[in-house]
Amino acid sequence: MSDPSGTPLPRDGGWAAYTDHSRRLSALLKDERARAERRAAASRDGLTAVDRLTHRVAAQRQHLHQLAVTLRLPEPQVGGIAPGPISDPAEALRRAATAADAADAAAENAHRRAAQPPLLPGLTPLARNSLVYATAAILGSFASLLMFVISPDTNFGHIPWQLVPWSLCGLPALAFFAGYLTISLVGQPRIAGGGGTRSARAGGVICFVGMPILWFIFIAATRG
Repeated sequence: MSDPSGTPLPRDGGWAAYTDHSRRLSALLKDERARAERRAAASRDGLTAVDRLTHRVAAQRQHLHQLAVTLRLPEPQVGGIAPGPISDPAEALRRAATAADAADAAAENAHRRAAQPPLLPGLTPLARNSLVYATAAILGSFASLLMFVISPDTNFGHIPWQLVPWSLCGLPALAFFAGYLTISLVGQPRIAGGGGTRSARAGGVICFVGMPILWFIFIAATRG
């Protein structure tokens, strides 16, 4: 004689068979309860992970909207998510968490890049601004020298004194404001706290001192 599971029952039947069935039934019920508890624990863990991921995605969405406003970019469009082909909830949660990590990393990278100005982001603010002012001063000096060369008075061996105010004041002022405007437009970070400065004092020295020095050197060289 055997039970439906194929396990032979005691030969004497009666009380021995009853106690054996009871023991086996108790073991089956215990195993079933253990499996049910494991499933319930897995379900609770899954729901907790889903809630945590939902809150994280909501905070991430708000952060992306704020970042878009700060960077003056179009507002990101976040729509619904279509069901995927993954049937394992744990794998789906793992992939969702990986995607959220990647989105956080991309947002952090965008924030870090926005803290740097578009123009020469690898330089320090003083070096970048000095280079901008120096470029403007060099262009202004070339303009001053060109005006000097094409002036009719130069052809007669005279210094064109009417160009002196432009060479010593006008063109340096134009070079300074050109450099200042360039720094204001492309030399400042898009977000606050990025070390934005225009180095006006350094620009004044470069333009209002450096350009006249170059002009006097040119005059001395041509007069000599």
